[in-house]
Amino acid sequence: MASEVNVNVGDFKDRIRQEKNGGAWCPKAQISSDIKEYLEVDLQKNHLMTWTETQGRFGNGQGQEFTEAFLVEYWRSSLGQWITYKDSRGEKVLTGNTNTYLVVRQRLELPFVASKVRFIPYSEHPRTVCMRVELYGCPWERKYS
Repeated sequence: MASEVNVNVGDFKDRIRQEKNGGAWCPKAQISSDIKEYLEVDLQKNHLMTWTETQGRFGNGQGQEFTEAFLVEYWRSSLGQWITYKDSRGEKVLTGNTNTYLVVRQRLELPFVASKVRFIPYSEHPRTVCMRVELYGCPWERKYS
């Protein structure tokens, strides 16, 4: 699910190291600190999330769009609301990419449990962005003995 999608480079093309039909998710609107577009990953059930990976739009060498920074929001039904991820220093903005092809892997300093995760591209200046993403973690089942 995405907030808005360009049909040529939509959210079904958003996986790391994939080059299908444009090779990335690109929001319709330019990103800025005021505009919130997001790529949402529905994990179906709770997972403990520990890493993210991002990559820009390669587009067979024609792509020039990437996300320099992004925020992560997560949903867990027991919380009943979207939570913005923060590291131990309270920083919300995660470092993104510096080009379209290199992968940036981010260890989540404070792992979280979620059934849905949103990647929200962020920029201080209006710009066109595209991204491919991966999430790493494991299924989470809370059991009481």
